[in-house]
Amino acid sequence: MTTLRLLARIRDLQAALATDLEFLARALDVQAPRPDVVRDLGERLLDLGGALVERADELNAEVLATLPAHGWLPEAGARRRALGVAHQVGPQPLRCGPVFLALCGAACFPFYGRDPLDRTVRHERCESCRERQDSTGRRE
Repeated sequence: MTTLRLLARIRDLQAALATDLEFLARALDVQAPRPDVVRDLGERLLDLGGALVERADELNAEVLATLPAHGWLPEAGARRRALGVAHQVGPQPLRCGPVFLALCGAACFPFYGRDPLDRTVRHERCESCRERQDSTGRRE
């Protein structure tokens, strides 16, 4: 499901939610909530939540597919117009806002597509990331 369709579903739910919650609040005040109304709202929330999680997984897979196989990314906030130390982000990097978190905790720029010059290979590698990678027995 596209992100635009998900946003439309969220807006639809937002529009209906005020009425649903008002109805539920009145029903709870009289100690007689209707199970069908509670179930309907719960099913809509579960369905939307499932669709959001599925879309997040799709987006994550798209981003992971663009990362270099060697897993070394340049650190964020390094020198201007020059890539800094490269860090190992692991096979399933943790996305934190606009950057990935490396194994050592450093923030790394996302790397969209393979660098034809393999610049990350030529950058100095973070010693902490290198030690962690060596301890797992993985090769570059």
